[in-house]
Amino acid sequence: MLFRRAFVLLASATLGGFLLAGEPSAALAATAASPEAFIESLARQALATITQGKTPDEREKSFRTLLDANFDVPRISRFVLGRYWLSASEADRQQFQTLFETYIVRAYSNRFSEYSGETVKVTGSRPQGELSLVSSQIVQTNGAPPVKVDWIVRKDGDDYRITDVSVEGVSMVLTEKQQFASVIERDGNGVAGLNKVIAAKIGGSETALK
Repeated sequence: MLFRRAFVLLASATLGGFLLAGEPSAALAATAASPEAFIESLARQALATITQGKTPDEREKSFRTLLDANFDVPRISRFVLGRYWLSASEADRQQFQTLFETYIVRAYSNRFSEYSGETVKVTGSRPQGELSLVSSQIVQTNGAPPVKVDWIVRKDGDDYRITDVSVEGVSMVLTEKQQFASVIERDGNGVAGLNKVIAAKIGGSETALK
């Protein structure tokens, strides 16, 4: 899907900087002076060689570092559960947050092989309440038209965190939310039942929920 490809591109860009430096770091998020600079500093690190010589476990470890350093995973996990978060037990909430992060890491790190040198060009930003929307384009290497990507960024103390990625109008967070709600409504076992489904997917080779 387009939004997954855009997500992988940003991941690859950021991880390129981490792996060249030889250590996981949140420095890019911490030193950015603005939401635009935050996205630009990530995108500048794009490397076509991101997956060369990396095992799946190494890619997952690096991607988890990226996710924790630059994405507001706790906020995203609460949002994707929507109204089901309120009715879930604290134990089920905590288990979902843990499973959700692993699910995202597994689903997206497996797609690093799709990265082939595309770059991100930031085109502007505008405030949206306490958030900022950073507009950008993915410039493709095959001559195809640029892909429009919007990053929703939240100020977190002196740092910035991404809370959503929207590709050609398709929101990553809303897509995951609809997918999880569909599983809950179909199975009728609430968040506890959803956790079992996600855990089963993580344990297998197929990461897409059915």
